[in-house]
Amino acid sequence: MDSVSRVNLSKEHLNNMIQETKDTAANMITVLGTGSVVMGWNEALTLILLVTGIVFNVVRIYEIKRRKKDQ
Repeated sequence: MDSVSRVNLSKEHLNNMIQETKDTAANMITVLGTGSVVMGWNEALTLILLVTGIVFNVVRIYEIKRRKKDQ
């Protein structure tokens, strides 16, 4: 039974690491998109970065709400 709890603990740790990576990626892309507006980069690249950042953040918020609902 001890090994089962270790496996569950490892899965929880892995899920937390994946969630933190998603959060970091979403925030970095949003900041890069905003920074590109300030620096005046190509408008198409700016739009792609902003939309991607917004989509990642919406997906992250949806997953957090879904996880809370499941618990």
